[in-house]
Amino acid sequence: MDIVYFIKALLKKKWWILLSTFAAVAAAFAFTIGKPKLYASTAQIATGFTTNEQIKLRDENLNLFEADVKFDNVIETMNSPLVIGLLACDLLVHDLSSDKPFRNLTEKELNKPAYKSANKQEIVRICRQKIDSLQILSSSIPEERKVLEFMKLYRYDFESIRKMVFTGRLSRTDYININCYSENPDLSAYTVNTLYKEFIRFYRSSRSERSVENVETFESLVNQKKAELDQKVEALRGYKTAQGVLNVETASGNEWDLIKQFEKSVSDERANGNNLQASLDNVNMQLAQMNSGKPAYTNSNTDIINLRKQINDLNDEYVRTGSNDNALADRIKTQRGKLQKAMMDASIPNGKVSTKEELIQRKGALEAEVRASKLNISTLEGKIRNLRASVGSYANKEATVSSLQQEVTLAQDEYNKLKEKLGAALDNRTVPQDNFRQTLKGQPAFTPESSKRLIIMGMSGFAVFMICCIGILFSEFMDNSVKSPSIFNRSSNLKLIATINHTNLQKYNLLQILQKKSDESQWLKRQNIFRELLRKLRYELESSGRKIFLFTSTEPQQGKTTLLQAVAHSLSLSNKKVLVIDTNFCNNDVSVQMEAKPTLEYFSVPPAEFSIEKVKEIVTTYATPGIEVVGCKGGDYTPSEILPPNHLLNYLGELKKHYDYILMEGAPLNDFTDSRELSAYAEGVIAIFSSHLKMKQIDRESSEFLESLGDKFLGAVLNDVKEDFIEL
Repeated sequence: MDIVYFIKALLKKKWWILLSTFAAVAAAFAFTIGKPKLYASTAQIATGFTTNEQIKLRDENLNLFEADVKFDNVIETMNSPLVIGLLACDLLVHDLSSDKPFRNLTEKELNKPAYKSANKQEIVRICRQKIDSLQILSSSIPEERKVLEFMKLYRYDFESIRKMVFTGRLSRTDYININCYSENPDLSAYTVNTLYKEFIRFYRSSRSERSVENVETFESLVNQKKAELDQKVEALRGYKTAQGVLNVETASGNEWDLIKQFEKSVSDERANGNNLQASLDNVNMQLAQMNSGKPAYTNSNTDIINLRKQINDLNDEYVRTGSNDNALADRIKTQRGKLQKAMMDASIPNGKVSTKEELIQRKGALEAEVRASKLNISTLEGKIRNLRASVGSYANKEATVSSLQQEVTLAQDEYNKLKEKLGAALDNRTVPQDNFRQTLKGQPAFTPESSKRLIIMGMSGFAVFMICCIGILFSEFMDNSVKSPSIFNRSSNLKLIATINHTNLQKYNLLQILQKKSDESQWLKRQNIFRELLRKLRYELESSGRKIFLFTSTEPQQGKTTLLQAVAHSLSLSNKKVLVIDTNFCNNDVSVQMEAKPTLEYFSVPPAEFSIEKVKEIVTTYATPGIEVVGCKGGDYTPSEILPPNHLLNYLGELKKHYDYILMEGAPLNDFTDSRELSAYAEGVIAIFSSHLKMKQIDRESSEFLESLGDKFLGAVLNDVKEDFIEL
């Protein structure tokens, strides 16, 4: 929409806006004129939540989120019913026991039953008891309920105090402000200072109780976890003792070392057996040579015998000591190397011929040594197999011991954490519980606070002014009616040939409006606009070159009847002869308002017998010269259903010779087909749209029918437009 449209909409409702604004200003003045003078007092508290000293003292890092939570907790504690209740008891005790009370009751309040039945000394006693014990008054106890009712007389109850006391953090600082606004400057100062005092008492008391509870709780948990840890340690120790292995990993490692050593001994013994077998093969070869008549040579084997004896002794010592002496193993290996070399030397002939008896003796000794070597290998392999089986059982034991050891470790960790928490709880007893300091004490104010009456009045007037404007603009924005020519052009593709403004027909009829002079009154000056706009519509009809016009609309109540009569009057004033035919059978207002005889449905004349005289018999001469009317009876039927053969509409071409213009009114296009049928008899069709119409889909479908008429559709008339929107 155009901005000018919204401006005109506001100007149209300017008096409503101004009256609402003045009413809001007057109401604000009335509400503030009796407002009592208030005196303000402020106390300021440094919390220490964000200062470096507090953080270093507690060995903490600055966390802004945690600091905000602490500020919120402190403020909520100050506003809690308990702290406010302690403040209320203190104020009531002051007023009842002081020569200069902060508040004095009015005569009406003194006559109330709550005051007359009250025992002031008992009230003071109960309040002091609650202050000393840091407890709140309970409404479930009859004596304390009376104290609460008595407090309401002095306006020291919880709700009244909350309305005059305000606490809050000073933005982005370490300080909390306590503000009080009351009718007594001394009361304001006393309230903020006492609220801080009662808050500190309650806060430190609750912190002390929590510290004691924490220490007792942690001590109990530490003792419980210590017992669980001892139980798991004892279970691990008992299992190791029952299995006979104190260290499964060490035992398992020793077994693997023995297996490696025995495997090495088996390898050495196999090498020694191979040497013995080679020597035995050599002796057998010499015996074979001797049997064939050849001599056999040999060397002295004294060294070989001695070396073998030494090796056997060392093996026995090695096995007896557990087969884990590396020094003995190295000596055995050295002696075997010497034995191998001696035996190789013995295989070389040195010129001495051996006897058969000597060879047989040597053969027997070598065979015995070969058997002994095989027996040693078999023994070592058996030990290796036993050790491998033992290592498998150690793996199962190791898994069990590992599970038990893990349980012990977890229990030990839990125990250590609880000990740390217990130590922290014990340290809290020595570390200061808080770092609150009252950096500013409340002082009685010398002058009352500004009532801000002018600001309140101005804000009230401005708020109502804006609400009214926004409400009017919103209603206009949501109103999708075609209230101005520009809006109609955007909402419809139909050609707009005229705009007719709104006029009041209650004081003057159409003929009077069209004939009165514009300088007779201010009201008639406004009607002159209607007359001029109607003349523009009359000009469109005259300049079109057509004489038979059908007035229709998409919906009822669009002003077709009134506008048709106005056009007929306007044409008669220009000395035109006009015939008005009421073809709106569903609503024959033209016949009723112009008092025409209902003859249209009954007129039927054959073409050979048609004459103007027969038409004159059915027309009604209107009071205005030059206007004649043919009325209809009306009913729920269409022209094709009710009009007889050779009806009047068939002779409109003949009637043009006797009348300058013939005007017909048709039924609404959305609901009836009358106008569609009547369009065939008309030379020009004019659609009437009220400015209050809201274009819907069915209206657009009817508009498409009007467009389909082509040149026969003369255009649309926007009727009943307010003067402010005519030019838009």
